[in-house]
Amino acid sequence: MTRPRWDDDERLFEDLAEAVRDTAPFARTIAERAEGALSWRTIDEELLRATLTFDSSLEPAAGTRAEPGETRLLVFTSTPLSVELEVTDDQVVGQILPPGAGEIHIETSDGAEYSISANESGFFELRSLPAGEVRLRCDTATGRVVTEWVRL
Repeated sequence: MTRPRWDDDERLFEDLAEAVRDTAPFARTIAERAEGALSWRTIDEELLRATLTFDSSLEPAAGTRAEPGETRLLVFTSTPLSVELEVTDDQVVGQILPPGAGEIHIETSDGAEYSISANESGFFELRSLPAGEVRLRCDTATGRVVTEWVRL
């Protein structure tokens, strides 16, 4: 085997091309492993996800759906935290369970974000309804949870 001469750009490019050709059979394996590694980048968020386990607007009430102006109840469940929301025409009142103080970060579908605080009992209030879909990230001493996207 001859020693590579990389003081000449043409020889360098030839050596690089030969090296890449030698790895062609491994390209699929390399791509699969890269995809696997990238899938781990969102694992924390997936583990913290609270799923919507109850939505009163989807429950039959005496044979009819909830009427406009009635309170809508939403429950997001996760371990270690859950979030309960009461939605009326002009506000949202919620509670983190188990109860405790924390920060609620509201993300809207148009990219806006803002935060509010939950009191020692875990209660919080959104004074106006955000337009479009939202999700809540709740940070407490017990842990962190992110709700699914939902239209309030």
